[in-house]
Amino acid sequence: MRYIDINLIDACKPANWDVNATQWLTDIQNAQDRSAEFKRLGSKWSPFKDNFINQFGDKCWYSEVKRSNTDFNIDHFRPKGAVKRTKGAYATRFFGGKPQKHSGYWWLAFEPKNYRYSCQYANQPRDNGGKHDYFPLQNETARVWGRCSLTNHNVEAPVLLDPCELADVQLLSFEKSPGMVHSRYDLATDKAKYERVKTSAKCYNLNHKTVKGDRLKVITSVQQDLVLLESIHGLPLASKQVMQVNVNNAENRLVDACNRKSPFSAAAVAFVKPKKAEPWLANILPRLDLTD
Repeated sequence: MRYIDINLIDACKPANWDVNATQWLTDIQNAQDRSAEFKRLGSKWSPFKDNFINQFGDKCWYSEVKRSNTDFNIDHFRPKGAVKRTKGAYATRFFGGKPQKHSGYWWLAFEPKNYRYSCQYANQPRDNGGKHDYFPLQNETARVWGRCSLTNHNVEAPVLLDPCELADVQLLSFEKSPGMVHSRYDLATDKAKYERVKTSAKCYNLNHKTVKGDRLKVITSVQQDLVLLESIHGLPLASKQVMQVNVNNAENRLVDACNRKSPFSAAAVAFVKPKKAEPWLANILPRLDLTD
């Protein structure tokens, strides 16, 4: 998971979005059956896909899987319809002495900053994972139940990691078991953060065998190039000149692997960043994006 600057999302709006979104939201608010009205309107947010690809790369914001032979989704981070607080239970409260099920964050349905570009592994229910309508909070009593601005939702503390929150992205570690996503914290040092990563990894299918396998390929390639550059750096000048093509290729692969638009670049950065002070990386250091 690589950090997505939420302030760049508005620049991805399709033409006339604000005017159209205002009308669509009015239609949803006034509808007797909001679910039916959503179906009637269709996926108005789909045009964001191409703009997200141009701005952030053609990969899932949650897992960093590259899109290949399948369509990706625009996930509503706060679900627009039903909301589950656990995989088996909907968010409910007592209102007027009666239990009331959350109607979904329908008022954010056309709020671009609530959108996340997502692969089907991360968003759709499969293999006991998939986010879908699952949106647990660390404190259920803080859940927002009525229409308000996105800023007012800051009272909520989501359990699931959000790629648009830098602090969330920084909770992930890739070094403990190459190919796997883990928490930087364990149960003893910070139980809450550990559990957030554990829950998110399962929900987003971050360690699904296919995802894990592709991530490991990137990590393995990065490790091999790091070893190559270090080995050649210690050779005599004449030998270095002979190996220059290999050096150039390895350097370019590392720069590409760390590019934030590249698949699994967060994992690549995790292995390159600790070596950034090495003299054999000095040549490409200005070209390496090692930020979270």
